[in-house]
Amino acid sequence: MDYRKLFTEIHRRPNMYGLDGSYHDYCTYLLGVDAGNDGQLLTGFTELLVPRVGGGNNLSWVSLVLHLAFPDRTSGWRDEAAREGKQVAVDLLFSLLNEFFDKRDAHGGTAAIFDDYLTWLKAQSWHRP
Repeated sequence: MDYRKLFTEIHRRPNMYGLDGSYHDYCTYLLGVDAGNDGQLLTGFTELLVPRVGGGNNLSWVSLVLHLAFPDRTSGWRDEAAREGKQVAVDLLFSLLNEFFDKRDAHGGTAAIFDDYLTWLKAQSWHRP
């Protein structure tokens, strides 16, 4: 199945897939699709996002995207995603997914994503191998 095409379609026409267009609904759908692929479809997505956020390696990609969408907020970003910032978070999510699939499909694939993540992790003062 061409998941990139599917994700483009649900972003464009969420109602056709039973979604209301909210960040929460999209994430729930994507988590379900990932679960239906034994959790392998989005392997490395969190690791792609952590270095961008500059932390949060204990968070899921759902939260990391919100941190990137609303970088000036220290709290309440989930509420922001549910209200006026909804489209910002949704558009960023799908942009990041496209970037993830591009990187994963390129030479090195998922291993390159994890290598970049490990390089970032080793550079952290708190990291203890």
